[in-house]
Amino acid sequence: MKYTKQALSEAQLLARWRDKGLIIKDEPAALNALQFVGYFRLRGYALSLMTAANGQRMFRPGVTFDDIIRRYDFDRELRRITLGQLERIEVAIRTVISNHMSLHYGPFWYINHPQQVLGQAPGPRGKPVPFQIGKLLADIERDTHRSKDLFAQHYYAKYTDPLLPPSWLVAECITFRQWSNIYEHLQKADPQQPNPKKEVARTFGLSVPLVGSWLHVLSILRNTCAHHGRIWNRRFVLTPETYQQAQSHFADPRSYYCLAVVMRLFTKPVDMNDEWPIRLSDLLKAYPDIPPQEMGFPNNWDSDDLWNS
Repeated sequence: MKYTKQALSEAQLLARWRDKGLIIKDEPAALNALQFVGYFRLRGYALSLMTAANGQRMFRPGVTFDDIIRRYDFDRELRRITLGQLERIEVAIRTVISNHMSLHYGPFWYINHPQQVLGQAPGPRGKPVPFQIGKLLADIERDTHRSKDLFAQHYYAKYTDPLLPPSWLVAECITFRQWSNIYEHLQKADPQQPNPKKEVARTFGLSVPLVGSWLHVLSILRNTCAHHGRIWNRRFVLTPETYQQAQSHFADPRSYYCLAVVMRLFTKPVDMNDEWPIRLSDLLKAYPDIPPQEMGFPNNWDSDDLWNS
């Protein structure tokens, strides 16, 4: 089937929404939003305000253009605080992995012992997937060489051997997704040394399957936020492994609420005074017209022990 839709002007797009029952109180402001945010992007926030009638979508009675913008603004704020929480988890996990591996296998463990400490991981249908060490080394070389941080520039200006920097410098340069992949492939190389995956998981008070699963879904969440993707009212494809001690909070594993719980559980060992519950609660209170249930939040969620202990 050939795509035949033609581009429409902001005025034509706004008229289309008006014909569907949308109330537009400030037309210049609405046209400005369509020009600089975009109809297609705002449409993702408008769909929840529409119903199907006679085979076409119509806005519910009383819905205004401002209601769409409110959801768009809320989502921007939600991405901002989500990225802040993910940053804490990313810094923590890469520090813990780097420190553990450096203490047991030396600061250049990823160069000197890659085949021993980075093995196969379960892939689709249980098929083992080898670690792509060549890609990791290429990424490290690229990311550390182009880093503007003084510590990276100092290493390459002063040292020629090894060709790549120590683990603790690498930790500051490669991505959350790369650390997630490293964790998935970690293995015990020396019988005299502890299992690295278990030791890292134990540091966070979690099991190996939980850490592996949670890092994977959180790295995808981070990429979604970093690329300005909508996370409000989103149904996520990948779901995190259920934490049995808080099973009721994983009842809707494709919701944002479930990922908010994962971030809470991951961060608690890092900071006993974690303000993630406060930031979430404050944001939801600032937008009382946007039901938290749209993101899977249960009623009175912030009174649960998980968010208060």
